[in-house]
Order: sequence, then C-alpha cells, then structure tokens
Amino acid sequence: MLTTGIILGMLLLVALLLARSYVYVAEGEVAVLTRFGRAVRESDGTLRVLNAGLHRKLPWDHLLRVSIKEQSIELAGDEDRTVMTNDGIVIRYQSALRFAPLNDKLEHYLFGLARPIEHMVGTFTCLLRNEIANFQSPPPPTSSATGLSRLTTAEQLIDDSLGAYALIRRERKALNTRVTDFGKRLVGDQFGVRLEAIDVMNFEPPDELREALNTVVQAKNDVDAGLFRAEGECQQRLLAAKKGVEIAQDRARAIEVEMITLGEKLGELCRAKVLDDYVSRRRAEVLSESRQVYVRGSAEQKVNP
Repeated sequence: MLTTGIILGMLLLVALLLARSYVYVAEGEVAVLTRFGRAVRESDGTLRVLNAGLHRKLPWDHLLRVSIKEQSIELAGDEDRTVMTNDGIVIRYQSALRFAPLNDKLEHYLFGLARPIEHMVGTFTCLLRNEIANFQSPPPPTSSATGLSRLTTAEQLIDDSLGAYALIRRERKALNTRVTDFGKRLVGDQFGVRLEAIDVMNFEPPDELREALNTVVQAKNDVDAGLFRAEGECQQRLLAAKKGVEIAQDRARAIEVEMITLGEKLGELCRAKVLDDYVSRRRAEVLSESRQVYVRGSAEQKVNP
C-alpha cells in the first residue's frame, strides 16, 4: 500500500513537472523567463524572449507575459483633471496615451521601473498640463509672394475674444502634435515602449464660462446666417445683372444685324435707281394708315387723310 502511494505520488510529481516545463504564448504577446527572481538571458547577455507559440522551460522558471499590441491608457483616469491656462481660466480635459512595448527594450519596460504604467501616466500627465498651461497660437501662415499674414477670419476673431480656452479648442491638433513629438523625444530608453500619440479628446469650460460661450456661439450663428443671406442676395443680384447684360447684348446684336441688312437692301435699291420710288411708296403706306397727318411748311396745316 505504501509502495503504491509512493508510485502514484511520483507519477503526479512527474506529470506536474512536465506540465510546468511547457508554456504557450499567444499571438500578440511575448514572454520573458525569470529564474529565482533573476531574468534568464542569452549567451550575449540579452533577455531570452519567447515569441508566440509553444516553448520549453525549466519547471521552476517563472513567466512574465507582455502584450506588444498597441495599448491605450486614460491619462486622467477616475480623477477630475483640471489645469489653469495662461490667462487664468481653469478647464477640465480628457486625454489618452497610446503606446506599444518594444521587443528589444523589454528589460527597461519590465525591470527599469517598479510600476512603468503609472510612471508613464504621471510623466505624460505633467507634460500635457505644462503644454496646456503655456500653449500659444502657432504663427499665422504667410503668403509666399508678399510675405504678409493672411487676413484673420471672423471665426478667429470671435475665438480669440474668448481667450486660451477657445484657442486650445481651435488648435487641438497642433497641441496633440506638439505634445506627442516632445513625448517621443522624452521616451528614449527610459520606458522601453514606442509612443504612438498623446491625444487630448475633450475640453470642458468652467461653469462661469458656459453662459458666455453659449452667447458667443449664438452671436456667431447669427452673424453666419446674416452673412449667408447677404451672400445669397448679392449672388442673386449679380446673376440677374449678368442675365440683363446678356439680353441687352443679344438685342443690340439683333438691331445691328437688322440695320446692316436694311442698309444692304437700301444700297441695292440705290444702285438700281429705284430708292426714291421705294421711299415714296413707303411714305404713302404710312400716311394711308394714319388717322391724322401734320405737314410742316410755311405754316402748320392739319391734313385729314
């Protein structure tokens, strides 16, 4: 009985050791082995990284799985993230950090910091708050021919009147690009990740500014509606004027053709020496259709046809 128990125990131990000697790594993940708390390395000193698939290991080796897919982390989290702009307005914002761990930098990602995710969130949150607090409008585009700045639109004038909040909303893409570029230079070898982007997704004004923003937006909509109506009326008048000019030109061309044709016919009559007879006949036809005829002579006389 004792022998049977020992054999069963040894079989269970062997089965357990065999089960712990193989490890499966899913697609989109890599794994790093640690042995008694120390990372297992290759002969050249680099970490032994297990790619997707089935691998063998020692039963007492521990596995650290790392997802190499792009990951997104909410920088604000559950806290209410607020920041003061350069004109003293406190605004709330929502932002996200997108990154992916690098295979050749896993040592920094796993062993460089105790909590790399929390450290990255804190670092890039501070970076983003600093950029928002000191954000200024990029220089306006200039014309290559004259070197003069383009005229400021009505929308930019209205936004500029609201201060830094409207400026950041309007130039959100420039803010994201600036923070992302600086973050990529900052990452380097510190975190062992590839920074994809830092996205500012939403800005919310303070409660005191909401009513003013609604008023300004309403005024902007009224101005846009009036501008569209004025443009429509001007376009309609311009189109009517163009059509009137085209009609007048057509009439003038028709009169010109008529006069040229009439002149040619009269020239033919003159060359045939019957022009006087034609004029007399036309005069007689006109007088015959008239009710009254006034003949100017030494004294005006009324003639009843």
